[in-house]
Amino acid sequence: MNESTLQTRRTILRMFTPGDLDALAAIFGNANVMKYLGLDCQPIAREETEIAIFSMIQHWNDRNFGRWAVVCKKNKKLIGCAGFRSYENAAELFYILDEPFWGKGLATEIAEKCLRFGFEDRDFKQIIAFTRPANAASRKVMEKIGMSFEGEVMVFGIQAVQYVINREDFA
Repeated sequence: MNESTLQTRRTILRMFTPGDLDALAAIFGNANVMKYLGLDCQPIAREETEIAIFSMIQHWNDRNFGRWAVVCKKNKKLIGCAGFRSYENAAELFYILDEPFWGKGLATEIAEKCLRFGFEDRDFKQIIAFTRPANAASRKVMEKIGMSFEGEVMVFGIQAVQYVINREDFA
């Protein structure tokens, strides 16, 4: 595996390809998955998902970090995406999993691997994350991986909570 492919105990994090469109469109099209995501918390159309895939691929090309396709090792199925987006001058941790994979500790497993990559392989000084205040599951993941609650903020006109972890605080 190349340096831009990671593995956790149960997943492979690899670069997106155009062939991932159908699987990712199904995930982004699920109203429950999108309940706390996006500008309007609504499912995303296939066309928007296609734009998102190419944007994620381009982000890697431009910045040498980004979001990976998350693949289940057991069945080789695309089950989400995770990694980093650029937010202002910071690396923002980001993760989405398909609904059948919730509540199994996968988001925590994946998020920890992403933090390790960010701090050890990309030398980030700090990583931030946002979610809507009501997204208790995502907030729990952020806390389990050692991120600290920083407060409520407005991000792209959305009320959110911000979590932060500095490299020296990453275990």
